[in-house]
Amino acid sequence: MAAKNDHFIFYIAFVTMICCYFLPNRSWVEAQRGGFSVELIHRDSPKFPFFNQLETTSERTINALRRSIARLSRFTPTYISKTGAQSDIRTNQGEYLMNISIGTPPFEILAIADTGSDLIWTQCHPCAHCYKQDAPLFDPKSSYTYRKLPCSSRQCQTFPDHSCSIEANETCLYSISYGDKSFSNGDLAIDTITLGSSTGGPTVTLPKTIIGCGHNNEGSFSEKGSGIIGLGGGAVSLISQMSSLISGKFSYCLVPFFWESGVSQINFGTNAAVSGSGVVSTPSIKKPPEVLYFLTLEAISTFTQSWRHQWPARLIKRIDAPIESLRLCYEAKRTDELRVPNITMHFRNADVKLSPLNTFLLVSEDISCFTFSSFQGLAIYGDLAQMNFLVGYDIENQVVSFKPTQCN
Repeated sequence: MAAKNDHFIFYIAFVTMICCYFLPNRSWVEAQRGGFSVELIHRDSPKFPFFNQLETTSERTINALRRSIARLSRFTPTYISKTGAQSDIRTNQGEYLMNISIGTPPFEILAIADTGSDLIWTQCHPCAHCYKQDAPLFDPKSSYTYRKLPCSSRQCQTFPDHSCSIEANETCLYSISYGDKSFSNGDLAIDTITLGSSTGGPTVTLPKTIIGCGHNNEGSFSEKGSGIIGLGGGAVSLISQMSSLISGKFSYCLVPFFWESGVSQINFGTNAAVSGSGVVSTPSIKKPPEVLYFLTLEAISTFTQSWRHQWPARLIKRIDAPIESLRLCYEAKRTDELRVPNITMHFRNADVKLSPLNTFLLVSEDISCFTFSSFQGLAIYGDLAQMNFLVGYDIENQVVSFKPTQCN
């Protein structure tokens, strides 16, 4: 079966939370020589600091699907509007946390990371109105490298939704709002950010990085997170701010979240190169809003030549889905019992062959469901489809690459 229509602009994202580890300081000159990598810890992994041991594997899977569906339900067609409306990407229910440090001396924060947003912001003391978080608030007065940006600065003018504080000597204020009514307001500032390395090397420091110090924040943000780490294509994202230092390259390899062992990684700089046998690459499309990464999807096909001969002898009964948005579920204690055909995503110049691991999920002890879901006006190539692929972004050459990989 193949579906061929007009070329369709596809938004690629892993709306995630990332967890990193830190080692002693390192200069950017050293980092550029070999690049550097950071560990990604899924929130349902035993290595996650807030791992719930009382949850069963099925409960964790169902909860992960519900978080994913909740994110999707908050999207609106304005994401792909030709007018370039501000992105309303939901960043608060991602799957990974990013543990970075802000300030001098470094102050660790655990924040939601997202390839579909740009500003790096955290809740700050004093907080006029903040959502509840478990970790202490960042106090900008404790960092001697923290500086509020003046309203006349180039950095302030770069941020689309800024205003000027008359009471605070014309300093720059930022405002971000999301489609689900979540928002963050505060001071636009610069400070030192510290990133860790999982490759055995020291940490990397990023001086004078643009951040948001949020004093008025509200919405459906998790208590485990202290803000947002934007990895999108916008001018103030972490990726954009260090783009020249990493040659515009980053990549990640996501271990299937239902595996109880294994660590994912995100790579920056020369470490992020995706090469070798099996690599396919597709152009990254520049279109508003610039914060998102767009690909062109030309077709979807399934391979059925040997599928009929592999179907198990016993009858696999179709049953009702445990979650309303999952439309196709079967009685099966293992995904491989279904003998489902492989699905191929035909991006421009790149055929990405998905395995059943990417398309069917064991949501309980005896139910497997098809993970594709429809939503009007928007297409997202999410993290389930990207599991066990090394996915590389080359921003300078506007290319996204995929390589089948055992990410663990």
